[in-house]
Amino acid sequence: MRFCNRLRFQKRFFDRFSSSYYFLNFLSFGLANLTRKRSLKTLKIAEGETVCDLMCGDGSNIGIIKKTFGKNPILGVDISKRMIQRARKRFGENNVTYFAENALSSSISTGSCDAVSCTFGLKTLSAEERRILFSEVYRILKPSGTFVFAELSRPKYGFFFLLWNFYFRQFLPLFGRIFYLPFVGKKYLSDSIDSFESVVKDEKNFRSVFSQVDLFSWYGGIVTGFYGRK
Repeated sequence: MRFCNRLRFQKRFFDRFSSSYYFLNFLSFGLANLTRKRSLKTLKIAEGETVCDLMCGDGSNIGIIKKTFGKNPILGVDISKRMIQRARKRFGENNVTYFAENALSSSISTGSCDAVSCTFGLKTLSAEERRILFSEVYRILKPSGTFVFAELSRPKYGFFFLLWNFYFRQFLPLFGRIFYLPFVGKKYLSDSIDSFESVVKDEKNFRSVFSQVDLFSWYGGIVTGFYGRK
């Protein structure tokens, strides 16, 4: 019951947030887009390979993949129908197939993807949901498939923690209240990151699923993630 309630909340929340989601790219002063490009490079995608972007939101990763690998088949999955509509409007359907589905149990065929990406989606999931997601990624990847997860995280100490604290706990909530952006105005974003902390919490779980894993920490720990091979 609690799992179903979370799903309903996520659908409603991100449907509501879909029209203003792109503001975060501007509010991050380029960090979000830089992280997307940097993380996607770890996949080492070859021409013609099928790439799946889980929890794709309004399609920012899809746009980068299309620009870099124009002829590669792309699959975009998101639980929010309005997010999928935004992605479709922004980047069309040429070589892109969209799924308005739960990334934890999609209809994508087993062993059909050469690469899987997931950027800024982990923090919205519970620990149990993340374990399910890792297994789902394993399922849809081909035997030699690659993957990358990148997520906003909370630095532990020093200058970057002070910067994180000011930006996520003071600047963004104030900006969100002024311009009525519920994702940041109600501290949903900062609270999600604070609860998530970093990918290190999930290290045991994803190492138990994937054969090859490398962790990374960028920008003083503001972004953490892991990439590797099935």
